[in-house]
Order: sequence, then C-alpha cells, then structure tokens
Amino acid sequence: MTNHNPKRLFARRNLWIILTLGFLGLGLSLESYRELRKSQEGETTWCSFNELSSCEKAFQSEYSYLWGRPISIYGAATYFLVIAIAGLGLLNGGPFLLSSFFHLGILGFVWVGATGYFGWALFTQVKTLCVLCIGDYTINLLTTIIAWRACLKLDLPYRYLIRWDARTLFGSQGNILRTALMVSLFTVFGFVLVHQEREWYLYKRGIKEIMRGEVERIQTPWVQAFPTLGPKDAPIQVVMFGDHECPYCIMAKKVWNDIMDDYPGMVRMTAVLAPSNTDCNPMAIDNLHHKFSCPAAHLSLVVYREKGNEAFWELQDLLYSNGLILNEDLLTYLAKEECELSDETILETWKNSRSPEGLERHRQVAAVVGVSNLPFMVIDGIKVSGILEEWALLRLIDFELEQKGLSLSDFKKKPGA
Repeated sequence: MTNHNPKRLFARRNLWIILTLGFLGLGLSLESYRELRKSQEGETTWCSFNELSSCEKAFQSEYSYLWGRPISIYGAATYFLVIAIAGLGLLNGGPFLLSSFFHLGILGFVWVGATGYFGWALFTQVKTLCVLCIGDYTINLLTTIIAWRACLKLDLPYRYLIRWDARTLFGSQGNILRTALMVSLFTVFGFVLVHQEREWYLYKRGIKEIMRGEVERIQTPWVQAFPTLGPKDAPIQVVMFGDHECPYCIMAKKVWNDIMDDYPGMVRMTAVLAPSNTDCNPMAIDNLHHKFSCPAAHLSLVVYREKGNEAFWELQDLLYSNGLILNEDLLTYLAKEECELSDETILETWKNSRSPEGLERHRQVAAVVGVSNLPFMVIDGIKVSGILEEWALLRLIDFELEQKGLSLSDFKKKPGA
C-alpha cells in the first residue's frame, strides 16, 4: 500500500473513529461504575430523572452484576481492548491494519450478543431507560457496524490473516516467548485490576478505616426490645434497619440470609422497621413512594405480637422476597394464608396501617442511631449506611472474628450438613 492508497486511508480513518468510540465507551463505563457505587451508598445519581428513566433502578436490578462483579467493569475492560487493538493497527500499519478489523469484527459478535441481552433486560425486565446503559449499547453497536462494514469494504483475506496471526504469535521461538509474555502480563494486569478495585471499594466504603480501629462503636442495649434471629451469644451482632420495598434492603436481606445459612451460629440479627413513607414514619421524605411499606411494617408488628418471633422472621423473608411487587392483595394473602391471622385482625391491621402508632420505638431508635440511607446496619456497634457486597461484608466479619480469636472457618457449614 502507498501512503495515498484509498483502502489504507479508509482503514486508518475508520480505526481512528473506533479508537475514539473506545475512549468514549471507557469513560461511560467508568462513570457508570462511579454512579453505581454512589447509589449503593444511598447517594443520588445524576442520571436518575424519574421512574421511566432511572440509572438507579437499573443498578438495583440483578442484571447490573455478572459473576459477582458490576457489568461496568467488564465494559471498561472491553473498551480497553478496543483501544489496544485499534491503537496497534494505527501505530504499526501494514497487515496490522487489516488484522485489527479482523479481530474487532470477531468481537462484534460478542458486543451484539451482550447488547441484545442487556438491552432486553433493561427494557422488558427492569422497565426503565438508563442513559449510561443506552450510551454503552449505542457505542457497542456503532463499533460493530463500523468494524463489519470495514471488513466488507476492504474484502479482508481471512485465511491469510489467520495464518499471519498464527505466524506472528507462534511462528518462531521468539514469537512464542513474546506471546507468552503478553498473555502473562494481561493476566497479571487483570488480577491487579480486580484486586485494586476491591481495595478501593473497601477504602471508599470505610472498611479500611474500620480495620484500622478509627471508627467509633455504639452500644446497642435496646436490641432486646426488637425481634432477633440467631444465638444470643453469636460473635457477630447485627441490627438491620430496613424497608420491605427498598430494592437495596431486599438485596441486603438476601446477602445476610446467605451468610447466616453458610455460617450457622455466627450472626445474631435484629430487625428494626424503617418504612420510607410519611404515612407511618414522619422521618421519611414523602408518601409517594413505597406505598405498601407501612402496611407491611404494621403487619410485621401484628405477627410478632400474636404469632411470635419465628413467625415474624418467616414473614420477613416473604415480604422482602416479594418487596418489588407488594400490593394489597398480596399482603392480604400473606396475612391470611401464611400467617393465619383472623379476618378481624387483618381488617384492624389495615385500618391502622397508615398510622405512625405502634412504630414509635422503631423511629426512636432510628433517630438515636442516626439512620440516614437504607439499608442501614449496625455491625458489632459499627454503623454502616447502604448495601455492602457479600465479599466485602465477609471481609469485615472476618476482621471482627479475628479480634475475638475466631475465624470464618469455625462457622462454615460442612458439605452435606
């Protein structure tokens, strides 16, 4: 190819466009990660405008994670790969130009599949519009279209490129060593990235500060007046302030259920009801959201009073697992069929469900503790606002156990138990 070869100019121009899209995608992924973390800490996200267009709603769904990590991490890694492939093609020229489009074209199938799946989840399951998500989807599709169009326009010699790739990677002992070194470096880089991301998460959420002993602990003698689950002398004492319709409270409850199931006898959980609705909680912001949080809270009080502690916790699992679809019919079904309350008791419960009466003790404790955002937890006297990912929670628990001469392995459920 000469410097003025039309195909060469076309290839370089399109690679520059793809390189630019890669940087834009990387920026969007990093911003999406930042907003996700802000949302988990209870902060407001700039990209949440209303119920129809809410990044926060997308972040609160199960589709925001893949294999235990935020999908924005995978997005950032993918765009970094795009930048690397496009950059190598532009810097080296020659066969590298064609090879870049060949590899980007293959990656295009992954982008189309991922965009289709997560787009389907966002629009049909989560039922919202997330501007950051849609921005990523758009960049994925644009990059794919440009790469595929270039592959067709340049009439790539695929067999030659496959052989050229093989020679470049494995054609000589020196090439094999360079390839092994490159793979090793990328593997190490991946592990370092994941490790540093987790270390940053621990720092940002205050876990590092806790481990250095720089956080003041509070006393919780009042837990005796609230429903508890687990051994009284459990080494990890947890208080959870929650709202049955709060998405992050639902996620937090599931995490604690999994931990208590995997490590029996390790945790004692205390429940404090904190419905986010001014109908029954003057500390809440308004009564436009979480419209059934008050009836759910009052039903919990009645069940605890009439059916006891065990029935209360069984109801909590049902309420939290159905928190996103709570309505009057479902609550009535739970009260009558699952809790076996009488019709008279149910009617009386619904009659009082919009009243703050009966929840005074819960509000007083929330005010004394300084509950800000939900979920709010007190773990061995340490106040934690917002949801913690399970691995981070286990890291904190392991630290607390070490201070008492114990470890997670002391409580780990044996296989088949």
